[in-house]
Amino acid sequence: MKPYQLILGIILSLSFVITQSQSVLPAQISAIHTLGENKGYNRAELNSFVANTYGVSISGLSQNQASELITYLQSDKTLSLAEDELILAEILEVGMAKKFHLKDGNIIHGSIIEIDGELCVLETAEGVLNIPMSDILEETVDIIKNDNARYKGPLLQENGTTVVIRSKYGDVDINKKDIKKMDRYHGGKLIPWVENKKEFYQGEAQLTSVFLDPTAFPLEANTFYMSGLSIGYGFTDRFMVTTQFGSNFNGDLNLNPKMRFMHKKTSKQESATTWGMGFHRAYPIQKIVSNYSHAWKHASKSDSTLNQLGDFSIDSLNNFVKGDDRNVLVEAYLVYSSRRENPTGRGKVGYSVGFKTSNMFFLTEDEYTDSASGDKIVFDGDNSHFILPFRAWVSFEYDLQKKLKFVGSIWADNSSRTLNFSDVLSDYFGEDGSDAFSLDSMEGKYSMFDFDFGFLYAVNSNFRIGIHFQQPYIDIYWEFFEF
Repeated sequence: MKPYQLILGIILSLSFVITQSQSVLPAQISAIHTLGENKGYNRAELNSFVANTYGVSISGLSQNQASELITYLQSDKTLSLAEDELILAEILEVGMAKKFHLKDGNIIHGSIIEIDGELCVLETAEGVLNIPMSDILEETVDIIKNDNARYKGPLLQENGTTVVIRSKYGDVDINKKDIKKMDRYHGGKLIPWVENKKEFYQGEAQLTSVFLDPTAFPLEANTFYMSGLSIGYGFTDRFMVTTQFGSNFNGDLNLNPKMRFMHKKTSKQESATTWGMGFHRAYPIQKIVSNYSHAWKHASKSDSTLNQLGDFSIDSLNNFVKGDDRNVLVEAYLVYSSRRENPTGRGKVGYSVGFKTSNMFFLTEDEYTDSASGDKIVFDGDNSHFILPFRAWVSFEYDLQKKLKFVGSIWADNSSRTLNFSDVLSDYFGEDGSDAFSLDSMEGKYSMFDFDFGFLYAVNSNFRIGIHFQQPYIDIYWEFFEF
């Protein structure tokens, strides 16, 4: 061995011995306490584990042992601790309404309607239960509000917006939106804020679409839904089918399958990519001309589009295109969606990016003639806007509260037109001569690039209603779970 190699080996060996013997750093002690609390261990439990594992207290660890413990706490492993005796509830009274945690691990959501000797009578969604008081664990909370006010005490009541706790000085009613941090103790066991805030502020409305644009997230399996324009069913967690009932009622049977083929989910983020298609067995040619009325021009008024000719309507279009002239329409789209935990810890924020096209322009002629008058309408196929039917969109969702979402969308669509609310209502109910329960008006102003935003409120986990500022203006969505 060469001299310099021997010297280097001695130096490394001495460094290792010195590191092993050096006392734990204050920063390491702080990291151990923080990581332990985040995983639900109090300082007594940490000291007990260190004493059993290393034979010393935390302050007696070496730097190397402290580093080893920090790595252990950062992993998914749990500490081996002796089971402490759980603390039973001291305060149980009629009117308490929350989740009750029991010794055997059951969690019951209900309210106390009667206390009969040593039994608590709980009213739950599943029925009335009689639970021995000796089985109910104490639940206390430690709350820090946004203004840094702090309250500690037993939890009396909790719902989607407020918590009520009993402090030494009286009962305190706290709005959840004012809470910066809340640690819970079930039977004396700490459930830190980092673990319970996901459930605490989880938005109830999980969107399969934003306005009329789909997201990449399908319905849950065995779930049926109904909206103002369509109905659908989730066959699996990856596959669902919808149909536009307005078109079905008017002879155009249609199916719209949607399949999620890529999916990634962690505790904080979820993303998916989905393809979808639409099949219409008898799509009215008249409806295609109507949807693209801004791309059809009167031959004698080549500078005017149909929706700008004040005397032109769905009824007058019958003179050019017969109502029974139909063909098979196929649509296809691809959409990517991502949603993640809001950095504030309250709900989720997400976005979707998608593109849709169809064979619509291949189903029509270049021009149509009124057999009575000889007038013609001509498709503006030379315009680069109308080479291919398309819609590209980016949509957004943001949980403002547990039941309230902000939603928005921006798009490029060569069939897009702006209509006022009264025209949309007339179109939806068929008062303009078009099919009812569908949106196919010839009215409006062409607006290929546009945006919209609004709010969506979840009345409950099954029903939600939304309002925004472009057609269809009002969204109604009703789910039926677990057929």
